[in-house]
Amino acid sequence: MIVLALLAIPRVLAAMRAVLRNDAPLVAGLAIAPASVGGGPAIYSEGSVPDGAEMPFLTIGPFTEADDSTMGSGRKWGSTLTTPVKLVTTSPDVAVNYTTVDRVVALLHGTALTVADYSQGMCLLEVVVDSYQEKLAGVVYRHYPVMFTIKVGQPR
Repeated sequence: MIVLALLAIPRVLAAMRAVLRNDAPLVAGLAIAPASVGGGPAIYSEGSVPDGAEMPFLTIGPFTEADDSTMGSGRKWGSTLTTPVKLVTTSPDVAVNYTTVDRVVALLHGTALTVADYSQGMCLLEVVVDSYQEKLAGVVYRHYPVMFTIKVGQPR
């Protein structure tokens, strides 16, 4: 049987969303996504935040994906991915904002992900990037990015 390579990005994105959406304390601190994009907690893919989205919300992405295959008699293949998860808010309450970021890290760091079509997945904290601000039309938007490395392997 020949197994073809799989693009892990959409599968990892779904797995990360599932972990984040299933945490009541995190979800309670996020806005609700518009019904036009499915409702639920405001967790979007980077670049697909709907116009007028309420804050605070999280974005996941963009991703990088690199081959992480092994060779030999126990040949296995997989991928190593990186992605930021970012809190975007207008709240100046740094303590609340970092508490939300801390919750994201607690949920994802060291977590074995259930990734469709893969037998294993692991999410690890890579780096926390200091927050930054941008001002658009008089509104200050605060960004709190956290970078993760995700490893998936041996497709089923």
